[in-house]
Amino acid sequence: MEKKQSYFNLEETLRQASASFAYLDPDQVSAQAGVEFNNQERALIVPFLNSKYFVHHPEGKVFTEEGEGASIYLAIVILHYLITADGTPLTGQWIAYRHLPGGDIYTNPFQKRAVIPFLKTFGDRPGEFQEAAEALGGHRLDLTGISMVVPVLPRVPICFTIWPGDEEMPASANILFDQAAPSYLPTEDYAHLPAIVNGAMKEIIKA
Repeated sequence: MEKKQSYFNLEETLRQASASFAYLDPDQVSAQAGVEFNNQERALIVPFLNSKYFVHHPEGKVFTEEGEGASIYLAIVILHYLITADGTPLTGQWIAYRHLPGGDIYTNPFQKRAVIPFLKTFGDRPGEFQEAAEALGGHRLDLTGISMVVPVLPRVPICFTIWPGDEEMPASANILFDQAAPSYLPTEDYAHLPAIVNGAMKEIIKA
């Protein structure tokens, strides 16, 4: 199983993910990933944010509901999800990126790639952040600040939090993951997902 595949060569990463996916039992994958398997179409139906994607077995080709090929970036994430998912129940306990396997090494890149862009977009627009997260199926979490949990994949929720600023303190933000996150995606994928969600939220409010 390719859990440490680099994103440097996207085509090779996709090829390896497709090859790994081909050997999996789609019925087992369906149960462990919490997705539907259409046996007639030989396709797993994977919700991602507000869309659905069809992953054909054994080819590993990923298509939108309209029949268009998914972007290579998104296809990799969806295949990694189906490959990695082991059915571990979500805990409802939230951890930082640095607590994911190997995440402590990439904390600074994660901040630059995920947290800082999120803060720049919504740090002074907490109301619009909540509105955009709700439009993606998100719900408010009873934590400090304004915390919204967005269901990105069936068993991959991400918690986005903003602490609005005031005259004395600037706004700040954080992004957390369920403690069971390593059972559903490689750590590197969690560095990329928040940017995808942030982009979707920006599109909703036309930022």
